Amino acid sequence: MADSRTNLDSALKLIKRRKRVDAFFGVLGAFLIVTALSVLGLLMASLIKDGGARLFASHEVREDGDAPGFRDSIGVLRKSGEQFELVSDIYILKPNAEEIDVTLLDGKRVAIEGTYPQPGRSEMSVDRVTALPDGLADADIPGDPVAIGKLDVIKSKEGKAISKLSLEPIVLTITEKADPSLNLSALEGKRVWVSGKRKFTAGHVTVPVVKAGKLEAKSFLASFPSKDFYRAGIFPAWVGSLLLMLVTMLIAVPLGIAGGIYLEEYAPKNRVTALIEINIANLAGVPSIIWGLLGLGLFVYTLNMERGILAGGMTLGLLVLPIVIIATRESIRAIPNIIREGSVALGATQWQTVRYHIIPYSMSGILTGSIIAMGRAIGETAPLICIGAVFFINSLPPAPISYTVPSQAEAQYEAAKVDNPNTPPPSKELDVQPLAWLNSKFTVVPIQIFDWVSRPEPEYHQNAAAASILLLIITLSLNGVAIYMRYRLRRKIKW
Repeated sequence: MADSRTNLDSALKLIKRRKRVDAFFGVLGAFLIVTALSVLGLLMASLIKDGGARLFASHEVREDGDAPGFRDSIGVLRKSGEQFELVSDIYILKPNAEEIDVTLLDGKRVAIEGTYPQPGRSEMSVDRVTALPDGLADADIPGDPVAIGKLDVIKSKEGKAISKLSLEPIVLTITEKADPSLNLSALEGKRVWVSGKRKFTAGHVTVPVVKAGKLEAKSFLASFPSKDFYRAGIFPAWVGSLLLMLVTMLIAVPLGIAGGIYLEEYAPKNRVTALIEINIANLAGVPSIIWGLLGLGLFVYTLNMERGILAGGMTLGLLVLPIVIIATRESIRAIPNIIREGSVALGATQWQTVRYHIIPYSMSGILTGSIIAMGRAIGETAPLICIGAVFFINSLPPAPISYTVPSQAEAQYEAAKVDNPNTPPPSKELDVQPLAWLNSKFTVVPIQIFDWVSRPEPEYHQNAAAASILLLIITLSLNGVAIYMRYRLRRKIKW
């Protein structure tokens, strides 16, 4: 009886200890999950804070796609009586020296000497600020001003003083050197750029117009890289990423699915296939830089391929091929053997069993694994640097179908224009090159991010944060597509 009581007490103590251990690991697991989610939330909040506004920002360009020059005036064109005026933006003043106190001139009409802001920026660098008396005669304003207007000092949320300069409307005059086709009436009410040297007098600011044109907003996603952070965009990078993923998918997915089906359904179970399976599992964990060196040696040096999209896509295809094979095999293994046995019992061949039963039932897992593999490939940088992806590119791969002017016709036109300026330009011809883009130079979003974070200017870091948000959106979209397709395909399975 005593032994039974002792055994019961020992069992109860053991149960209590197990419950305490289970409770401890439950709390520990919940703590780790909350910590991981908190860190992830902080990371996402930091990215959104730094790059959220930049992702949807835009800058202004001319009709030809070029940015306005430093000496161009920009603003809204309006007609005042018989004259045209240019209403400019409001600029924040940034003194270049501590002894310059622009806040003392709050509410005054002032002349600013310094650096006129670059188009698209709202900060004006100040070397000297001079108050202009109301009764100033019609003489030249003293000094060498770059702008005149009314100065207003406001308080920010942090309590700091912010000096804003509201420029006076610029009076536009047409000069003899102006473009003959210039029509200011057609630009009325629009944001325009005006080329001409500003003249400052006591009464107004005048610009003799040489050229003028409409400004168009261009977004961060539709802009090319630039040495100026506010004009820099990610257009070639995300186009290159999508084209690279297209090549990677066309190479890795068919080969990976075929390899997984063969190893699981057709290959004999012997030492050779066991060795192949071990190698595939090991290749899935090989560092990506090794795949880059492999692609460089095999595709570029051995096969003499261009350092373009095709070589990069084939390299990434090799990188994710083991992942697709493993996902395919795991999906096929999840199919109960009774499906195979039933199909064979009804007289189906092995291929018919695979074609009409195994592949359809395992397709949800296969597609999920393939899309997740593409999600890994889109974030790779090291293999593409080895292959030769560029850090700065201001053009897109050639379109499969385009209209171009033949070089011979262009040369004849240039020669004829010397004798007759009214020679009509040559007509464009249809140019079909469906695979020319495969050998073109490219860059991708991760490489563009690496380029921007390597620069010391904090504004480029905001661009990198915006590009990181875009990359996360693409990756999460791929995972969302995988979840949706898996759900839809599993609903169709009826065993």
